Amino acid sequence: MLRSALPTIVAVIAGGIGSSVAQTVESTDVDAKAMAALQKMGTYLRSLSAYRVQAVTTDEDVLEDGQKIQYSESVDILAKTPSHLWAQVVSDRRERILFYDGKTLNVFAPRVGYYASLAAPGTIVQLDTMLVKDYDLSIPLRDLFQWGAGGLNSAGIESVIDVGPSQVNGTTCEQYAVRQKDFDWQIWLQLGAYPLPRKIVISDRTDAERPQHTAVYTWDLAPSFNDATFTFDPPPWAHRVPLAKSAFVASASPNQAAPSR
Repeated sequence: MLRSALPTIVAVIAGGIGSSVAQTVESTDVDAKAMAALQKMGTYLRSLSAYRVQAVTTDEDVLEDGQKIQYSESVDILAKTPSHLWAQVVSDRRERILFYDGKTLNVFAPRVGYYASLAAPGTIVQLDTMLVKDYDLSIPLRDLFQWGAGGLNSAGIESVIDVGPSQVNGTTCEQYAVRQKDFDWQIWLQLGAYPLPRKIVISDRTDAERPQHTAVYTWDLAPSFNDATFTFDPPPWAHRVPLAKSAFVASASPNQAAPSR
């Protein structure tokens, strides 16, 4: 089944491409330099024509008695922007592989031998929008593509603070903490010429138990691939089925203000 311990919060980063920090930041609790750092991250992600990103994600489910259960997954993504994507999501319970070539989306579940295909729009962001709207699904690590699709809109942000320097798997980062009406999130951005997100933690403030989504990223900015990487050739033992709402693993994202799963 589709697991999403937290709703996404995509509109915060994806909206307002033309808005400057000075125009959008009004709260005295918003650090303008910290906001500018988030904007810089989105600008840099938009500049990448191809990349591979791997992530380990952890989501929490809260049982009726308040006990928390954690689920971890490994995500591996190869993107050729704006219109090609390969992604693999693996956990103890399932494996899904996504192939998108700008025209067709294929989702393959090799452990059970099923795949689904459908006509797709021409960009990764448009694909994600369609999946959210029509299937209550999203692409893995959708926040990265939404960040790279638009500028920063601070509407709905109550506070942004610069926590200070930090390390993520040996990479020097700056840690930022953001508060919205329903969510708290922290992000670790790599320092230097490559302001890549290295870690994110999202806490759901609508739940008294504060379940969290965590993702830790590893980047390759010069991946090796060819166009065949994004084309699915189903094995003879695989069976085609309709795309169902359990086809994707939809990880939480720090850039949408309302649930989209």
